[in-house]
Amino acid sequence: MDSLYIILILIAGIVFFIAFFLQSKWIIKIKYQFPEMRDAQISVYLYKWCVIRQKNLRISNQAEMEKGFIHFYKLLREKKLHVLKEIRLQALLKELQVLEFKWQTKGGTGNAFTTSITSGTMWAVKGWLVGYLSQHLQLCGKPQINVQPDFQSARLETAFSCMISFRLGKTILGIMRVLKIKEVRK
Repeated sequence: MDSLYIILILIAGIVFFIAFFLQSKWIIKIKYQFPEMRDAQISVYLYKWCVIRQKNLRISNQAEMEKGFIHFYKLLREKKLHVLKEIRLQALLKELQVLEFKWQTKGGTGNAFTTSITSGTMWAVKGWLVGYLSQHLQLCGKPQINVQPDFQSARLETAFSCMISFRLGKTILGIMRVLKIKEVRK
């Protein structure tokens, strides 16, 4: 009879641990600065406990990034990425909360005319990105974006910091919804 109680307690403990783990709140912090850092720093937290502290991810060099973009553009142009229309990422993205979003850029081309055009383009891209994020994610704070033109010199500096929070169980369910295979219509 005692062994039955021990087994029931172990099963209840395992169920409680799984329920706790699936309801756990995870936070991911991403930080990148150019040209000071060549790596992106990522920290992962479970509630307030740090699980992974500042893991440095190597950013690809320019040639590898251009090669990847060219390959992606080629597939897009050949209409081989039509599968992306079928995937509903909104179900997954709605589960993510953006706690902090900061992106500051400072730079110029050395010419006042082209610097002003470049700065305006950067504002447009950042504004579009913030609009997309606010439409598809839960923004908990006001995004902080800034573009500071430098009309005197040709340089580029950028600092990016983002903090994302999610519940593991809801994210797993969102991934399962995204990966759900539709029946083929006849």
